Amino acid sequence: MHSPVAVEHLCKLIKKRQSVSKINYQALREAAERATPAMERLLMLPVDDDLLSEQELKDYGVDIDALNAFKFLTGPETVLALLDERERNQQYIKRRDQENEDIALTVGKLRVELEAAKSKLNEQREYYEGVISDGSKRIAELEEREILLPERSSMLHRTDFHDDYQTVMAYKVSEVIDAIRATGIRHQRRVR
Repeated sequence: MHSPVAVEHLCKLIKKRQSVSKINYQALREAAERATPAMERLLMLPVDDDLLSEQELKDYGVDIDALNAFKFLTGPETVLALLDERERNQQYIKRRDQENEDIALTVGKLRVELEAAKSKLNEQREYYEGVISDGSKRIAELEEREILLPERSSMLHRTDFHDDYQTVMAYKVSEVIDAIRATGIRHQRRVR
């Protein structure tokens, strides 16, 4: 028979025992911690003492109540619930690992795309820097270019047939065109 203390302890453990889906880890831990020394004492008993009474076991210092409480808490339902929980946790970990792998692949692809975009951006920057530099040089060349106009000639000019002639200083068109061409500027005559 169990002592009143042992029965009371078992009653407390029964109250702590949870449904299969909700395991009381604290109660299970406490029972395991109490049962560990009792199991160690059992293992130290002589091999030929297979059938010992409860009192004889107590005399050897084996805490029968702790062993019974542990045995009660670690029944098949508890073991199955722990295994189910472990399997759910492993599935959860597997899903998270897959998500992490997918994220890592996405990050890798994005890094490759980023490097390609950076490379293209650098190429375009170099190209446009060259275009800007060439344009700046060309503008500087055009600004430095001077047209050396020919000497003006004195001409008689009148605005109306009945007006008097006036003396005007003017350039000869052919000489101005030659001066423009000499600086490298193309010229076309307008057709009237």
